[in-house]
Amino acid sequence: MPSVFEQLGALISSIFHTFEAALGSVIAVFQSILTTIFHLIGTMFAMVGTAIKGLAETFEGLIKFFLSNIVVIGALVGAFFLYTAYQQRRGRSITAKPAPPRKN
Repeated sequence: MPSVFEQLGALISSIFHTFEAALGSVIAVFQSILTTIFHLIGTMFAMVGTAIKGLAETFEGLIKFFLSNIVVIGALVGAFFLYTAYQQRRGRSITAKPAPPRKN
């Protein structure tokens, strides 16, 4: 039959292990919260990086498109300029601006 001192020692040991387990659980909860926050921050940085990368690739493709079709784009801009000039003159030939009337 175990003695009172052995049972008292087992009780104290059991109480100590209970507090140790409770403290370990609290630390695990805080650790999981911090881990979640750090993963969330990392995910946000990755999201911003991916968005910037996508934007850069879009502009890269746009520049490649313009450079590969520069002759076509130049022809369209030139045609638009000529059409605008034609519309402003409404088909009239270019003449000198009439002189303002002279005052005597």
